[in-house]
Amino acid sequence: IGLNNLDFHYPNRQEVQVLKNFNLTIEPHKQIALVGSSGCGKSTIVQLLERFYDPTHGQIVS
Repeated sequence: IGLNNLDFHYPNRQEVQVLKNFNLTIEPHKQIALVGSSGCGKSTIVQLLERFYDPTHGQIVS
């Protein structure tokens, strides 16, 4: 799975950019952990992976 150059803001809060030029590659059969402070975008990344939202820019490759 690859997240390539993702930008994202929530539709109802377009003035707040949550992710900017975010990249992540998850290799097959590997486990990862998303760790960070509150509000840094961890849940947003999971929601993008689950296709609850589409990125503003960039692509998700599965």
